[in-house]
Amino acid sequence: MRVKPKKIPQKISGNNPDPIDSPVNWPRLFLLIGGFFGLVMLVLTPPFQVPDEHDHFFRAVMISSGQFVAKSYPFSEELKKKVPKKYLKGKGGIVPVSIPYTTRNVNHKLPFHPENKQQFSDLKKMLALPLHMKGMPEVFINTSAGGYAPPLYLPAALTIAVGKSFNLSALWLMYLGRLANLMVFLSLIYWTLRITPTGKPVIFLLALMPMTLFLAPSLSIDGLIIASSILLTATLMDLAQNDQQPTNYRDWFIVPITLTILTLGKVVYCPLILLFFLSPKALFSSDRSRLFLFTSSLVLAAGCYIIWHWLTNNAGTASVTNIPFDYTSFQAKDQLMPLLNSKKQLQFLQHHPSSIFTILIRTLQDQGLYYIESFIGLLGWLDTKLPFLIYISFPFALIASALDSKTLKNHVLTEKVLFALIWIISTSAILIGFYLLSTPVSNAIIGGIQGRYFIPIALPFLLLFCADYPLPTKTNYYPLSRLNMNWPTIYVVIVLLTTASTIWCRYY
Repeated sequence: MRVKPKKIPQKISGNNPDPIDSPVNWPRLFLLIGGFFGLVMLVLTPPFQVPDEHDHFFRAVMISSGQFVAKSYPFSEELKKKVPKKYLKGKGGIVPVSIPYTTRNVNHKLPFHPENKQQFSDLKKMLALPLHMKGMPEVFINTSAGGYAPPLYLPAALTIAVGKSFNLSALWLMYLGRLANLMVFLSLIYWTLRITPTGKPVIFLLALMPMTLFLAPSLSIDGLIIASSILLTATLMDLAQNDQQPTNYRDWFIVPITLTILTLGKVVYCPLILLFFLSPKALFSSDRSRLFLFTSSLVLAAGCYIIWHWLTNNAGTASVTNIPFDYTSFQAKDQLMPLLNSKKQLQFLQHHPSSIFTILIRTLQDQGLYYIESFIGLLGWLDTKLPFLIYISFPFALIASALDSKTLKNHVLTEKVLFALIWIISTSAILIGFYLLSTPVSNAIIGGIQGRYFIPIALPFLLLFCADYPLPTKTNYYPLSRLNMNWPTIYVVIVLLTTASTIWCRYY
């Protein structure tokens, strides 16, 4: 009996291309996977178990009630002699007493105590606690996030304001703020994947990395900063790729806003604006639209930065009467503050310039593994590790996805130089900034740095590995071809399932 050979899928022309040749729909995949696991992270992560989330929550609540500029509490002269300096130097605002009460009582000693678990009874109790209770006054509370500008909290503050109008509990307000930040993050990355001319798999993996997706559905501004930096990078690459076309309304909307967000949030990431020079001929051509966009974006960002710092420096003392101060807010440790002196630290570096390289080498030797872990995913209050295999495999996955991406047309050398320059400038700014501001004078190791601080500038570094000859995705065997195209999806789903399991085991 004659056996008929199996049919091999043939290429279909027109609007219905063959699955082998059709590109992966990265934006849609990201929304599906990011939306699902983002909600999982939002629900599974116990309240205020993201670094500094309580401080960002305080700040968002203050902004939702119109307290845009944080101020100092008017301690009496007698109290100033008794109150620790960490409270005297802090700034904050007025919140309902249920806000700090919830942050203190919704869970008990979870950070660095894996033997302690989140109790569902505590969640249920705090969810039912009224925001405003009879006989419970408002309090003034300091927040380490007081220096951040209101636009960085706009999504969370708006949803919190709506929740407050329904007298929802403080814990419900926290979850609403988390949801708002997640929605903004998903929207910005989806937009990025639609417009970027190259590096879609890299952006896909970077945005779904455990650390990134852990920060996105939180009240921290880090999710917005990461998404804005990636979107700005993609938009400027798209401008360089289409250097024969004039700028459009989308460019004029994205570039000034994202640059301003980075300037107000973390100014060390602003060198990304140098990507305008990916196409210098287009920037200085007879069509001045790119040059106008570049200069106007810089003027807007610089203007907002100057105005905001003038407002914060001249905020003064709050005019409050009969509003008690909440001493239970989390602040910097007293024993560390006397050891920090940026002027003396700068003088030390000026007198011992050769020590810079020694300090850097010692820091990498001592903190290198920690940087990788806290870049890929060190969850909770940086006390919850993922399986070690993820820390080994994820960097290789990011580089492999970059190798499978193409360089921009006609800008290969300029592209590589600019990506390297931007990464070096921003990385140096992070290292120097933390050594000056967060490290004891003449210390041998830079203190306070976490790997997550390098996520916003990871894309330029990874795109250095882009090749003109992407990795082959076609084979004669159809299932293997599909596997080659979709390996980032399969890999990241496995990683995120493992991450969700780790969070569950750690906290419940």
